[in-house]
This record gives sequence, structure tokens and C-alpha cells, in this order.
Amino acid sequence: MQRDTTIKSPISKQSKTYDKIVRENMQKVLPALINDLLGIKIIDREDLPESIQYTNEVIPDQLSKITDSQGGTYILHIEWQSRKDVCMTNRMLTYRAMLRRKYNLLVKQYVIFLEHSNQKISPEIEEEQLKFSYHMIELRQYDYQLFLKSEIPEQQLLAIFGDFGAVPPTEVISQIMQRLKKNPDGDLTTNKLLKQLRVLTQLRKLQSEFKTAMGTITKFKAEKDPYYIEGFEKGIQQGVQQGVQRRNHAIVINLIQQCRFSDEQAAKAVGVPIELVQQIRKELEDKDRDSLS
Repeated sequence: MQRDTTIKSPISKQSKTYDKIVRENMQKVLPALINDLLGIKIIDREDLPESIQYTNEVIPDQLSKITDSQGGTYILHIEWQSRKDVCMTNRMLTYRAMLRRKYNLLVKQYVIFLEHSNQKISPEIEEEQLKFSYHMIELRQYDYQLFLKSEIPEQQLLAIFGDFGAVPPTEVISQIMQRLKKNPDGDLTTNKLLKQLRVLTQLRKLQSEFKTAMGTITKFKAEKDPYYIEGFEKGIQQGVQQGVQRRNHAIVINLIQQCRFSDEQAAKAVGVPIELVQQIRKELEDKDRDSLS
């Protein structure tokens, strides 16, 4: 997933929401997915820092140093994409060069697409004195049961992106909900997972099927309340807005502390009011003073 500080359109912001959910959950399911989707049998795995900084900061989604069952040791780089991006191949080449320079190891790269698209993107570059390629995977190529049968709730969520075959979408969503209800971490986690499922169904344009399937859930006392679904959706939107605000706050801090941006530069780069940048800068200065006193 590409992360930058330019101002985003509503569609791009929505894509960031899908990406954020996947990114939050992937650390829990990564070992199983490496085995199931990539066919890599891991003997040892070490998570690596995501930030790669030379003249500019590049942040891959997931990096691991892998030793597989064949005795090979290499950097495994995985990118999650909600939509196909015509610039993807150039970005992957940039990642590859920087990772190779930093770790001096073979780099294996995979881009996993959540959304099916007929748009053609070549995962290869072949030109004079340059030959480069990476792996592309669409979750729609896999039977949804592959994800649903997992014991990890975050992996069960990915069933919404799988191949439903002849099973009606409402039935698939109901099955996912039933599996999520069985998670051992209680109602709070179940509610969070269901909200994430609600957001992810939008990517497959299955909002109405989600509402229908929601009616089959008996665990929630408010399920028959005609205002329940509306309130549920408002909660999702509020959560999305809060997520965007937290992201902007973190980016501003990074621009102030690491890049030495002025208030005007940071506000313009992130697309936030200059008053917010000034407030964040004051909070950082107050924190520094407190730490010295």
C-alpha cells in the first residue's frame, strides 16, 4: 500500500480505510498466509523495520527475513492493495533496490490484491540492461473456505475476498459472521470484527447483502431495532474519521521531528489546517520541556 502525504480524493480515502483494516490484522495471520497463499514453508521468521530511508522515506507494508524449509534465507516483502495501481511495478522496483541495498539479500516480492479487476498490470519490466519482476496474487483466485476454516478471526475476514463459487453472497457473509461470533476474545472483539467486515463488504459492493445477513445474528440485543443498522453504520463512519485524524496527527509529528518542516509546509503536505500543525508542535515542545524538568 502506498503511503504518502498528498491530499486524497474520497475514493482514495476509502481505499486507505480498507488498507488500514488489512494492515492492522495481517501480523496475526501472516505466517498462515505465507504458507497457504505463497507456498513458503517457514523454518524461521524475523520481522524487519518497515521504514527504508535514504533520500526519501519508503514504507513497505510487511517485511520479514525468512529462512524456508529448503534452507534459503531472503527478505520477504508483501504489499496489500485494495485496487490495482498502474504505478505499482515502478514502486516495487524502488522497494526492491532499496531493500537489496539495505540488507544485501535476495528479495522476494508479492503484491496481494483484495479487489478483483480486469485492469491489466504487468508485473515485469524488461528493457535495455534491466529485467525485473514480482509476484501478483488476487484473493478472488482462492476458495473463500480456505480463509473461513482458519482458527484466526482476522484470517476468517479475508473470506469476503475469496471465490464464492455458487454460494450466494448473503450466505457467505452469514457464514463469516457465525465464525467471527465464535472467537474466544468476547463481545468487544466480535463487534470490532463485524464492523471491519461491514467496511470490507463495500469493496465487493455487498452492502445490502451484509444488512440482510446481519439480521441472522442473534447475539446482539439491538438486532431487531429498525435503527440498529443505521447506528452501526454511523459507528463505522465515526471510526473511519478517527482513523484518518490519527494518521494525519502521526504524519505531522514525523514531518516536524524528522523532516524539520515548517508549520506551513506540514499543513500543505498533509492537507490539514495550519492551526492543527501549530497545536501539535506546541504539544511536542511542552512534552520536551516536561522531560527535561
